Amino acid sequence: MFILKILYNLFIAIAVPAAIPVGYLVALKKKEDEDYFQRFGFITLPETPDSSVWFHCASVGEVRSLKSVTEYIREDFPELKIIISTTTASGKKMAEAELEPYFAFLLPLENSMAITHIIKQMNAKAVFIVDTELWPNMINSASTHSRLFLINGRISDRSFSSYKKFSFIFRRLLGKFETIYTKSDEDTNKFAKVKGSRSNISTLGNIKFQTRSEKISSGIFNFIKNHRIFAAASTHSGEEEIVLQAFSKSSRCDRLIIAPRHINRVQDVKKMVQEHGYTASMLAERDSSTDVVIVDRFGTLEELYQLSIKIFIGGSLNDTGGHNIFEALQFEKDVCVGPNMKNFQELAKLANTSGVSTTIRNAEELAYFIDQEQRELDFETFFEAMNAEQNQKLENLKEILQNVSDN
Repeated sequence: MFILKILYNLFIAIAVPAAIPVGYLVALKKKEDEDYFQRFGFITLPETPDSSVWFHCASVGEVRSLKSVTEYIREDFPELKIIISTTTASGKKMAEAELEPYFAFLLPLENSMAITHIIKQMNAKAVFIVDTELWPNMINSASTHSRLFLINGRISDRSFSSYKKFSFIFRRLLGKFETIYTKSDEDTNKFAKVKGSRSNISTLGNIKFQTRSEKISSGIFNFIKNHRIFAAASTHSGEEEIVLQAFSKSSRCDRLIIAPRHINRVQDVKKMVQEHGYTASMLAERDSSTDVVIVDRFGTLEELYQLSIKIFIGGSLNDTGGHNIFEALQFEKDVCVGPNMKNFQELAKLANTSGVSTTIRNAEELAYFIDQEQRELDFETFFEAMNAEQNQKLENLKEILQNVSDN
């Protein structure tokens, strides 16, 4: 392991200087050059606080997962200043805009000296790595100079085999964490197999707490609002085929709106729709006469959910692991998903148990779901159960933060 460590740091020493000019040109092209050199440790720190907690997030998704946690810390532990590091520039901007931390910066990639300096200058009582960002030098430095925790820990099925194959490396890294808090029992079992022990591994659940949004209406769907709409949102390749088969077998909804997960697929989806004998248009065209409207822009899903009678959430009929069903459930809508909801396992299970979502496996079951009359759904029980689970997670986090604050 000592030789591996030397080789790894030798690689970093050679690769980083070579990457600086190339990376800068890429950042300049993407207009993300403003804080570029923070990645290499050139960071001007603010005034030293009495104490702080440092959260490291990869990008936007991990940043958003911290919103309720940071609000909780500000309310119950105001003496702890919050600092946020991210791997991406977009994540940093999101952290500054939504989390309002004491300080946000781009992580100095594998720069042990910079990481140690930040911990000492910011009086970081604890470092929390969100999800599974395993940077060896960061982990070694943080565990030496502060208390180190992993929260929202998860290992995908795709990564699990690699983790096991190189467990002789990952076992030592995971052993540096004081506690690993995982998203699910399944993730706990995976970490235990890689680590070789269940000690210091605990299932906390997903800390990406869901909060209900205010209803919005930009008018973007006004051209079709008088129709009975079935929405298929965040769909992936192969799922649109099932959606179209189901739509052809159903009669309750007279318009289908498809919002592909990846906007670059809209032309392929349009071609598929037309091959099924339907007329199709893009959302930008505002054409109410076509059978199917394809969403060709971001930021419209919540408004689409408010308008729809029935909703299918994609990524759940393939191996993607599903997408966030709460975005539709928050508006008390009739929602269905496929059987694979690993990415939102807790939420999907709670919604299914509360009876506010339906699991479908094929076009026939989806067609039956569409044609069902509007069901009386017990959303009050669902929201109460969800809030109770979130409060329990905050109580578990409170024990950690109290311990950190007292030391």
